[in-house]
Amino acid sequence: MKLLKEYGLNEEAIAKFDKYRNLLLEWNDKFNLTAITDKDEIEEKHFIDSLFLDKYVDLDHKSLLDVGSGAGFPGLPLAIVHPTAQVYLLESNGKKVKFLNEMVKELNLANVTVINARAEEYLKREYFDIVTARAVKELNILLEICFHFVKVGGQFIAYKSSNVNNEIENAKHAYKVLDITESKLIEYQLPKSKDNRVLLLISKSKPTKKKYPRNYSEIVKAPL
Repeated sequence: MKLLKEYGLNEEAIAKFDKYRNLLLEWNDKFNLTAITDKDEIEEKHFIDSLFLDKYVDLDHKSLLDVGSGAGFPGLPLAIVHPTAQVYLLESNGKKVKFLNEMVKELNLANVTVINARAEEYLKREYFDIVTARAVKELNILLEICFHFVKVGGQFIAYKSSNVNNEIENAKHAYKVLDITESKLIEYQLPKSKDNRVLLLISKSKPTKKKYPRNYSEIVKAPL
């Protein structure tokens, strides 16, 4: 765990990440949780990438909802590093939910709650300080699915690959409809592979109109 040591984590946290990685690989044979199976790449492309948010957002004593959490990224790594944060992992796939619940138990993460539901069926409006999504949907769809979860004064944060400019252009109407006036694009490189990544930080200044999100079939058929 060289990169995590360089990141400055203590031995207890590093031990949890090591256990997480081993269990991820063990469960991956049955549940197809990740295409990345090299241990060093998991450390860099899942763990370090998830933690990059730390440079820009203070998560201590905050509530965070990770939408479409999958194998737990970025929610679980952030929960390990921030034990005072209340982290909620929203995932609709039953097998992945089973894995997430096992990770919470094995890593002894009292600050994590796993929610087995589709995003459009989960009813916590204007509730969370931070909402994250990593490698889930196109931005114009993602915003309608996720933005109503964010409380006024909070942020929605999308983890994206480097070719996000087209998505931002296509989401202009979504920005207008959802009253988004402030966003920040942060480009960065992973330390070893030098892969380019982007964080899109979108602030919320007023409540989301009650008619959003629409039914998921409508969202997909006619994205904002």
